[in-house]
Amino acid sequence: MKKNNYSRKVCLVTGAGRGIGRNIAWAMGRAGYILALTDINAQLLSELEGQMLLEGLEARVFTFDLSVHGESNKLINEVIGVMGRVDVLINNARAGKRFTFESETEANWDLALNVNVKVPFLLSQAVIPHMKEGGSIINIGSVSGKLVSQESPGYQVSKAGMLHLTRYLAVYSGYLGIRVNAILPGFIVQDEHRDRFSSAEPDQEKFKSIVNFLHPLSGGPGYANDIANAVVFLASNEAKFITGQEIVVDGGLTIQDPTKVLFNYVKEHLG
Repeated sequence: MKKNNYSRKVCLVTGAGRGIGRNIAWAMGRAGYILALTDINAQLLSELEGQMLLEGLEARVFTFDLSVHGESNKLINEVIGVMGRVDVLINNARAGKRFTFESETEANWDLALNVNVKVPFLLSQAVIPHMKEGGSIINIGSVSGKLVSQESPGYQVSKAGMLHLTRYLAVYSGYLGIRVNAILPGFIVQDEHRDRFSSAEPDQEKFKSIVNFLHPLSGGPGYANDIANAVVFLASNEAKFITGQEIVVDGGLTIQDPTKVLFNYVKEHLG
């Protein structure tokens, strides 16, 4: 992949050990950024660092549990101390289990709001004074922050909070020449879905057909590299006049009239 002119810029990615964060790290590294990668899982970070070094990418890893009080500031201080600067911050780390309204716990609620809203704020608060004009912060949200289902109340509310945090930070930091945007993934095939999408069992085939039907853009659901590509664009100079925005990356999933989608599916598949 041809590298852009970002060879001395530093990009910090949280939750870089797996899934979307890992794909973002690879995409930003291949675009030419120096990488600062953090995750709670030291083994995953070490494996990723080794793989990147073999490809000739420059990366340093920092193992932190950002849910712990004070660790956000410690991370930024350590990254600045080691790498000298941060030009792009990708707030990708997330937390929150899938509970129903009845089963949601105070601990899970607090964890979701902490990691998904407070930590991005604290990291931004710590890093903005060190960012130069042209810096960029990208928050990885979710369409769950705009749409409501009956599951995961803590997670959904936290992702909604992240969207308003994005707008607040964009207004605050805009006068400093720093842009802040959010990317909202839709249905993205990740580790927990891969078995279902590789299986030929009848139940899994039915699941896949439903997922494919829900996406008007041909090809079915998205993959982590679709999110990573959007991050690379938003971080680049090509997006220099975009700030405070929510970029939905969902193959058209959320722009449809749900009643007509359901009607058409029943008509086509159930007669």
